[in-house]
Amino acid sequence: MDKQLEMTQELSKARKWILGVGLVMFIFDMIMLHAVYGDRLPSAVKSRYTMYSGVVLAFFIGMWVFAKFRPVMACVLALCGFWALHLYLATQDGTSLFQGILLKILFTLALIRGIKSANRAEQLKKELSQVFG
Repeated sequence: MDKQLEMTQELSKARKWILGVGLVMFIFDMIMLHAVYGDRLPSAVKSRYTMYSGVVLAFFIGMWVFAKFRPVMACVLALCGFWALHLYLATQDGTSLFQGILLKILFTLALIRGIKSANRAEQLKKELSQVFG
């Protein structure tokens, strides 16, 4: 396979993992907020929670954009941001760290796959620069 094409594919995979995690988190939050708890929560609480979820989604979109330029750093920052958010939430509510642990593990694995793809893209970029540099 052409190394340039492989590098492009690996970079695309890394970026998709970041964006995918952010989108799935946002979608799950909105389903829980509006479909599951929607009747029991005041609209002010729903609005505030939607805004917070939007900020988290914006962070992941920002990392998705940043990954175009610095893929490994963006993936690592996305993983750190993901766990920083959940650790912060755990300090607010002791049970939240273990709630949805399976999804947290899956999201972590997805972001680690993104890091691996980003590392491969960076390695291919170095190889290409040695050949054409």
